[in-house]
Amino acid sequence: MNPPQSDEVSASADSFAEEVIKVRAELTNARSATLLQLFNFLVERSQDERAPKEIEIALAVFGRDGAGDTAASLDSGVRVYVHRLRKRLGDFYAGKTGAKLEIPKGEYRIILVTPAEAVPFEQPTEEPAPPPVPQRAATLSFASLLAILLVLISGSFGLWLLWSSVRVEPLGHKLRATAFWQPLGTGPAHVVVGDTFLIGETEDQRDIQRMVLEPGIRSRENLGSYLQTHPEAFYRLYDLDLNFAPVGTTVAAWDVQNAIGRFRANSSGHVPLIPASKLGAEMLDNANIIYVGRFANLGRVAPLLAQISGIQPGEAYNVLTDLPSGKRFVATIDPGQPGGQVDYGYIASLVTPLGQRIFIVAGIGDTAVRNMAALVGNPEQLRSLEADAGIHGNYEALFEIKATGDLALSRSSLLVRSIR
Repeated sequence: MNPPQSDEVSASADSFAEEVIKVRAELTNARSATLLQLFNFLVERSQDERAPKEIEIALAVFGRDGAGDTAASLDSGVRVYVHRLRKRLGDFYAGKTGAKLEIPKGEYRIILVTPAEAVPFEQPTEEPAPPPVPQRAATLSFASLLAILLVLISGSFGLWLLWSSVRVEPLGHKLRATAFWQPLGTGPAHVVVGDTFLIGETEDQRDIQRMVLEPGIRSRENLGSYLQTHPEAFYRLYDLDLNFAPVGTTVAAWDVQNAIGRFRANSSGHVPLIPASKLGAEMLDNANIIYVGRFANLGRVAPLLAQISGIQPGEAYNVLTDLPSGKRFVATIDPGQPGGQVDYGYIASLVTPLGQRIFIVAGIGDTAVRNMAALVGNPEQLRSLEADAGIHGNYEALFEIKATGDLALSRSSLLVRSIR
């Protein structure tokens, strides 16, 4: 058997990535945190020559190293969840045609299964040819020959049009052709995940009673400054060197990473995920930055964005301000909000005054972050957005997302503008 051609491998990788995004969204919407972790781990290991063992899954997914557990209990726990995930995949694809993801029996890996090839056509048994029927000699005029030739030409042209209309351009090529992703070259790049600084709070200076997310304290330096002006909190708040990224933000970052991988896999390799809290000045100077997360968690990316963008975070975490017009956009993302929630999403493909290239996929809340990740991974929607606004280079766009719970109901474009 001949090895698959590069185009076939690319198409298979695109199909695998598309199905991963669909299933990941299903597990996220179903709030199946453990199944989602197991699915992501198996997807990550799907390209390995060796399938992971039960102990590896227990350690990576369930945070257990076997201490205090028997081998039988570990195996049983892993097998139960693999069985549940296999059933969830079966339910998700029930009644659907086309490619699908499966967990093969007896293996711990995710594979892409394509529809079975059609059964080869069998030639019918030859029958004796009927005796020739005497024909009257016929002559064709020049006009008749010309008519036949025109029919053949028009038929061939029609077939060419049909073939052209059904050709499928690889998804990666479509994404690279958008104004948003075209500037992302083959150099180093990092997907930066917005995370939040966690503070430990104690009442007896011995045990941590709770973990606190304080909007005004987003780093170790912020905590030090806060304690200098609030000495009464010195023995109450502690730096535990912990950061937190919301599940929705993390899933959105994976989706963006997958989208980028479709058109950079052959030239640039893997684009790593890096928490915003770990983003150093050297990374900012030497790599393209793709930020995915909430506006409140921009970290070191915030000053860069402030130099270029007309959209700036407001005085509160749920407020954005458009500087050119002075308009304020206030999100209502409390799940208990009567009549549903209003969130705001933002995308930008920009270059800083010093030449760094930054891409922003952000929102006030996680619903908008996930919605923007879906937008930048959809070449048709990006092309439509850019064509309607006459965009051919750097730009930014703001959207209003109406939602109920964590489900986006609609997305409306508020502004799309070029950035010089």
